[in-house]
Amino acid sequence: MSLMKRTILYIILLLPLVIGCTKHEDLTDPSAAGARHAAEYFYDLLGRGSAAEYVDNMHEACAMDSSKRAQFVDLMEQFLYEERQSSGGILGAKATRDTMADSVAMVFMDVQFADSTCEEIMLPLVYSGGRWWIR
Repeated sequence: MSLMKRTILYIILLLPLVIGCTKHEDLTDPSAAGARHAAEYFYDLLGRGSAAEYVDNMHEACAMDSSKRAQFVDLMEQFLYEERQSSGGILGAKATRDTMADSVAMVFMDVQFADSTCEEIMLPLVYSGGRWWIR
């Protein structure tokens, strides 16, 4: 088999694996389950240190000027720094319950930290423009 054919065969075999591993986040499900999924996704952004992406998922992010957005990103980065110093950082979050009224959801999550501690937090979300946002 020629090198070209072998390369094409490898690409064809690996493509489903790459597509399957790519995380596609659906933030459009307006149900309580959709809100819980969105909240876990947003906290996963923090666990990965993605302060800017977290801020971009805030409901008013589109209306922020660049200076205000930069301030919010700095605040989130400071929060993440303090979490790493005090608890080793965020490992993950699991939604445990929620309350919903109209397009607003309060999602309660157990957040696991690197030092083996766990804390319950509540993340307010709003469904607007066909997707969930951090309120």
